[in-house]
Amino acid sequence: MKKQVVAAFLILVAAAAGALQSDKTKPIEIAADHFSGDQVSQRAVYTGRVEVHQGTLEMHGDRLDLQINAKGYRTGILTGRLATFKQQRDNPNPKISEWMHAEGEKLIYNEEKDTITIVNNGKLTRTENGVLKDEATGQTIVYDIRNARSVAEGGTAGGESRRVTTIIAPRPKDAQDTTEGDSANLRSSTTISPNRSR
Repeated sequence: MKKQVVAAFLILVAAAAGALQSDKTKPIEIAADHFSGDQVSQRAVYTGRVEVHQGTLEMHGDRLDLQINAKGYRTGILTGRLATFKQQRDNPNPKISEWMHAEGEKLIYNEEKDTITIVNNGKLTRTENGVLKDEATGQTIVYDIRNARSVAEGGTAGGESRRVTTIIAPRPKDAQDTTEGDSANLRSSTTISPNRSR
């Protein structure tokens, strides 16, 4: 029997840290080729080469549907042939520049929950000093920005059931300081693979 498999994992190899806290204090800047907004319904639509910036947070896509709820929180749905997101994470080690990257056909940013949901051909990666450390792919990935946690969900593609597989590199034998040296070789990877009967 073929089943859809859901895998939850933490992207916490180097540090238990969320997004750069100073980003929340920065203004949100949105640029696009076209804008239409309705103040009564608190909705706005941006189309054509959409760019969103807030501190280190950066998003790109073809269309952004923005809604503000009664509490004043924003929800943005960014779509495109490839919609992208990136943001720097807080890291206590000043020698490490740590970033989260996401891409997919649809990105849903929920400001109240502080999550990014990546839908269709999704990929979520973490880099340190430009070096890939963790990667997840799936039909749906939910990334908790505040707590640096993510959940990847398999699905079906071409009528074939797919599941989430996680690969984690072994710990180096002499790993006393995991922030330098051999830690550059640490890498865990999550990919979607066909669910084969055994």
